[in-house]
Amino acid sequence: MTVTPRKDRLSPPLMLAFRAAHDARDARKALELRDQFGERVIAGRRSAGRFPISETLLRREVSQDVETLLNTIALESTLDLTGRGCVRTSILNYGFPDIANRSIDEVTDEELSDALRMSLTTYEPRLDRKSIRVRRDTSVGPEQLKLRFVVHSDLKCEPLNVPVEFVADVDLDSGDIQINRL
Repeated sequence: MTVTPRKDRLSPPLMLAFRAAHDARDARKALELRDQFGERVIAGRRSAGRFPISETLLRREVSQDVETLLNTIALESTLDLTGRGCVRTSILNYGFPDIANRSIDEVTDEELSDALRMSLTTYEPRLDRKSIRVRRDTSVGPEQLKLRFVVHSDLKCEPLNVPVEFVADVDLDSGDIQINRL
């Protein structure tokens, strides 16, 4: 039997199941279901397959994960990983380089742009690596002590990829990165 995917629904990320259960406090609800013979029945919450989600919900999930990624300090910010290529691209180095302890003059636009692109290509598998483009948005003045980057990419989805654009505002004073418009 062939299932035809609906064009208005997308495959959800695996983490959505965990977030939905956490939000519902699902694990704290004891379910002791038994059939007419006294055998335990697996609750629907545990036996349900992955369900399709809307584009809006998928964008929200990815936005949350991208913001978490970019606000996590990478291991290579504290340890020299020269000659340790496997560690540099592993989950041990998950995050973005620490820029909070650097002065505004030490951080270049190109360096931040490359770091954004590298973090996204390495640690966000839902974005199509080949489609990630990062450009500096000069509409934010230097008096605001932040740099703005616009990131264009495609979300890898079934049945088709979804183009996304988001803004990453890098606060040079605190090192925080805020994601908007995903």
